[in-house]
Order: sequence, then structure tokens, then C-alpha cells
Amino acid sequence: MNNRSRFLLPLGAALVLGAALMLRFVPTGPQAVAPAGAPPPVTVSPRAPSAPISIPADARARLAEKVKSTHGAGGTSEGRGATVVPIGPGDVVPEPEVANPLPQQNDSIEPEKPQTAEWKHGKLVRITELRTRDLERLEVERAEAEASGNKEEARRLAVQLSRHRARLEELHKQTAALAGQASQEQADR
Repeated sequence: MNNRSRFLLPLGAALVLGAALMLRFVPTGPQAVAPAGAPPPVTVSPRAPSAPISIPADARARLAEKVKSTHGAGGTSEGRGATVVPIGPGDVVPEPEVANPLPQQNDSIEPEKPQTAEWKHGKLVRITELRTRDLERLEVERAEAEASGNKEEARRLAVQLSRHRARLEELHKQTAALAGQASQEQADR
């Protein structure tokens, strides 16, 4: 398809749509203009006289029963709003909703517990355990990479292992220092 036909097809569709809208909204033919002070013309359509319809008594009873059951079950949009439950002893009646309620007071936030040396020591011990577990996992992965002959992966894991070991040594030093502070804190209490 060339560029000309890509342009002409939408243009033709727009012209057809425009013509259809013009025919729909632009009035055609002469229109009678009413004088400035005259009221607008009123057209009355003839209606057929309505005759009363007779309904048998049993049908009226069934219809009345159906209407009562529908209203009783909350069949209308007004009835679906809420379920009414009788108030029992000890029940608290809720307050009605207000359009613009006053701001509600929030509960006070508990102050953060002090980060004592004992707490820091426990946290460092947990981090050390996790780092040791990661170190063991990396050693297994490096051994598997060397066994499979994947030198690049083994080299990458060896670098990662050396970094983990250095961090683990720092953690052991910090844990030892905090263990002394934690025992001193307990002795002061």
C-alpha cells in the first residue's frame, strides 16, 4: 500500500461521517418562525381512553403477598441499607455518623526502647551466625564450580569468600568488644 491510499481511506471515512452528522443536525426545508410575543405552538397527541382492567381476586392476593414478601426481605433499594438487630444487655449503641466529624485523637506512640550494649551484642551474634552460614554455602558452591571445571565462577566465588571472611573477622572483634560492655551493663544493674 502506498502513502496515498493510507491517507485517502481515513479522509474518505471522515467525509462520510461529517456528511451523516450534517444531515442529522442541520435542519432541511423551510421552518415557520413564530412572532416574538406569541407562545410556542403546543401539539397534543391523541390518547386512547384507558379502561379499567379487571384482575381476579386470587391474582390480586398473590400479587399483594409477593409485594409484602419483597418489602419484608429488603427487596427495595431503601430496605437494603442495613440489617436491624435488637439491642441486647451490655451492647454499646454506636453513635450516628456525622458529615464532618472532629479529628480523632491517635494513641500515643511508645518510645523506642534504648539500644543497650546487650541488645547490640545479641544483634551482632545473630548477624555473625548468618554470615557464617553464607560463608559455608559459598565454600560448597566454589568447590562444586572447581569440580565442574568452571574456572570463572570459581574465581568469582573465591573473591566473594575473601570478602565474607574479612567481614566475619570484623564482626567477631565487634562481638567480643560488645560482650564485655554487655556484661559490664548487667553488673551495673
